[in-house]
Amino acid sequence: MAELRRLLLAFAALARASFALRLPRRTDCDALFARVLAGLRPAIAAAGGELHGGSLPVVRADPRQLEHVLRVLVGNALRHRGNEPPHLHVSARPAGREWLFAVRDNGVGVDPRRHHAIFSAFSGAGELPGCRRIVERHGGRMWVESARGHGATFYFSLPATREVAHE
Repeated sequence: MAELRRLLLAFAALARASFALRLPRRTDCDALFARVLAGLRPAIAAAGGELHGGSLPVVRADPRQLEHVLRVLVGNALRHRGNEPPHLHVSARPAGREWLFAVRDNGVGVDPRRHHAIFSAFSGAGELPGCRRIVERHGGRMWVESARGHGATFYFSLPATREVAHE
């Protein structure tokens, strides 16, 4: 029964990600990150953790959905921490015609054989399939680099648009 519930919740999250895209607009990712940090500050403090962020760009996106992606990635890092206090870092850098975002942690990591599976609605990890769908609907991609026991870095890209690339 628990497995069926997990699948239904995963499909519901994927459906929301697939159909809820609002018209993308100028979105300040630093402001989104500040809201995510404010919402998760009690959980971070309770875990004795630290969350740092670099300067994040302004992109064209649905701010509500992009904030959801950041919240899920940071929340997952807090939930899947190891024995050490969690240390997370959120950053973005220009990479050609896109911005490359990274959410890095020192948690338990992901077995490389499961890298693709965690984004699958059938065997995925909670809301990650929906997050990948959100990023793809914005014209980007999402993946993870990790090894079991060595933390994880979740990457996603978003197109850099001319109107916000030089701000």
